[in-house]
Amino acid sequence: MTKPPISVVVCTYNGAKYVEEQLASITGQTYAVTEIIVVDDASTDDTTQVVERAAARDSRILLHKNEVNIGFTANFEKAMKMAKHDFIAIADQDDVWHLHKIEKLMAAFLPEAAAIYCDSVRFSKTVPSNPVANKKNRRINGTEVRQLAMYNTVSGHALIIRKSLLAHALPIPSEIYYDWWLALQAVANGGLQFLDEILVYQRAHDNNVTIAKNTSEKELRNNYRTMLGAHLNAFTQIDNLSKEDKAFFTSFQKYWDQPSTQNFSRGLFVFILKHRKNLFYYKKRKFPFVSAFKHAFLFAFRSA
Repeated sequence: MTKPPISVVVCTYNGAKYVEEQLASITGQTYAVTEIIVVDDASTDDTTQVVERAAARDSRILLHKNEVNIGFTANFEKAMKMAKHDFIAIADQDDVWHLHKIEKLMAAFLPEAAAIYCDSVRFSKTVPSNPVANKKNRRINGTEVRQLAMYNTVSGHALIIRKSLLAHALPIPSEIYYDWWLALQAVANGGLQFLDEILVYQRAHDNNVTIAKNTSEKELRNNYRTMLGAHLNAFTQIDNLSKEDKAFFTSFQKYWDQPSTQNFSRGLFVFILKHRKNLFYYKKRKFPFVSAFKHAFLFAFRSA
């Protein structure tokens, strides 16, 4: 059977130090990649020169340069729009892919699913030879949108989508994480698949925008409150939500953003506990109710 062609999209910004190694892991895939689109977001270092040298060695690499910086989410949207094939794999500039990543994901991709993703692990110096998966969290897959309401287990660097999903997912709201948005759109439009294999090695370094550093627990919680409020507002606008799911997200947003003169939001606390099996589906815990109670209290207690 003929393997369908796939586009790989890579977004770069001041990634000269690591992008060459990432491109090598993409061009070396055992699955025949025919198009590698690199969109640079007005880098001020040598990123474009590094990519141009790689493109001179491999004609599949196509470099596009933004004249001005448009930001992380808009850049990925632009790159995905440029893809010409029916399947799109997303890549960060500083990671390393397992050489069988695309082959394994495409072999597992079910016809009815809108997207598929794999597991990934972080590394700082050398790619781990025997990586160990995170056993604390459960990966989300299937068609239950409420399981993605509070937490996203899908990283863009691990994701392959059908291009047809873009008809629902674009434009991506500027204030939210693009991979969370794509994941929820996939769940709502055919389903999301998870392949339980580590096929991406995520590089942790000082300039990695997705890894928080030197931030207190309280700051993280407050940042999360703000972030989730923006996400819930966007999630209520997803076009293929059922009437019941739309009502769920609308209620969740109302309780999450509800201004209160009191320190404790009883409505939010009750809502989270009522829907705990979906909201905390991603958590593997020995005592799930105790864990859900604790988190519901922390988020309902406004000054925590």
